[in-house]
Amino acid sequence: MNTHTIAQQVIHTAKREGAEFAEVLVMQNEFSLKRIRQGQVDQPPAGEQWGIDLALVKGNRRKAIRFDNPTFAERIIKETMEQMDLVAEQEFVLPSESFAPVKQPERLYDEKTAELLDDHLIQIAREVAAELAGHNLFLSGKITQGKGEISYENSIGTSQEARFTQAAAGLYAFDRDNLYTSAYASSGGIAIDQIEKERIIKELVEKCEIQQGKEKIDLFSGKKEDEELNIDVIVEPYFLSTIFQWLGFFGFNGLLVERGESFVSNKLGSQVCGANITITDDPADSRNRGMGFPFDFEGRQRGKVALVEQGVAARAVYDSSLAAKWGKTPTGNALPPSARSEGAAPFDLVIEGGNTSIEEMIKNSKEPALWITRLHYPGMKHYQTATMTGIAQHGVFLIENGKVQTPVENVRFEENIPEALKRVEAMSESRLVFDPLSLSLPSGIVAPALKIKKFRFIGSTTRTT
Repeated sequence: MNTHTIAQQVIHTAKREGAEFAEVLVMQNEFSLKRIRQGQVDQPPAGEQWGIDLALVKGNRRKAIRFDNPTFAERIIKETMEQMDLVAEQEFVLPSESFAPVKQPERLYDEKTAELLDDHLIQIAREVAAELAGHNLFLSGKITQGKGEISYENSIGTSQEARFTQAAAGLYAFDRDNLYTSAYASSGGIAIDQIEKERIIKELVEKCEIQQGKEKIDLFSGKKEDEELNIDVIVEPYFLSTIFQWLGFFGFNGLLVERGESFVSNKLGSQVCGANITITDDPADSRNRGMGFPFDFEGRQRGKVALVEQGVAARAVYDSSLAAKWGKTPTGNALPPSARSEGAAPFDLVIEGGNTSIEEMIKNSKEPALWITRLHYPGMKHYQTATMTGIAQHGVFLIENGKVQTPVENVRFEENIPEALKRVEAMSESRLVFDPLSLSLPSGIVAPALKIKKFRFIGSTTRTT
């Protein structure tokens, strides 16, 4: 079986059972994953996954279904159509045009990575673990590679398919004598050879060595319960990737923008960030290492979409139905059929950077600052202002007089992100951040490190031991 054949069979069955319109997204991937715990492979899973995301329309009724076994398709379609009269009537706009097939991108598939040989992953883990052992550190995390294919088909003639590979390492180092000493680094792309072992090792070792033998200071020790801390920060791409993922979906989703629920609602054409901030959704950007997918989930070819240009909100993203409803132009950002009610979303965010390295940011910090590696447990506290919260961890350091002084206990921030992006005074070069959270679809964010003035923190974490 392949996704294209199954997609065609699904549409044929849907039309036979009386669907006036049908669309289906069929996804399949195979993967190999190594979880590493204290330098040892703890779980070595591998497997194959299928996903079928289908929408059926009859009259003014639309029903979306998701299932993971292609052999169930005929029965599920038949049962759904038999129950269609029980579905509530609703307003929606069906596509009226079919889209020409998109050519398979050359950079989206790597033959070596498609082999899925465990030796590739094990060798990377061994090399990184061996280097860390020489610094009294052990390795944890996961390394993964996979291949897959995706097909979209609808009943008015659109037919798209593409295959992909991807590989990534998301790794942690811990001190053998003090587990509160830790660091994080990741790397990946379409190909297994894009995992940068040397950079990962360098980052993990250097950050752990700064912490080894030192007591972490608590910046909120002695402060009152509601007392805040506003301090300059140097935040790495790992931290910012999660920030911008949330900002992308909740900020530039055309549905939320039109309903007044986004920070750019009624502000398109206005300054919303600093003039040094430019954000695009660009599947063809060379820095994403080939991870941009060529079509969206209603089969429309994707291209570059400017979201913020020099701090000015340029546009939101729309699928065909949203665009028709609000009088906009579709942007190639449709979600899968079962998620279409959630709006549209950017898939390949690119945040333009500068030419200041993290080392230079540290050296140029005359006022106290925090150097932060990674974000944990993010949350959007207020959608209309894009106020977010989260915990900085796995490498938080106090900088004074242009030098790294001491490790810091994990701290929680609460910040209006667009306002914070008005206070960016330095940016590194942008690079891909790809953590192996899922192998179902290539996705990653191209982001720089940022030096931001007076970032707001509201507390620190409390140890239980």
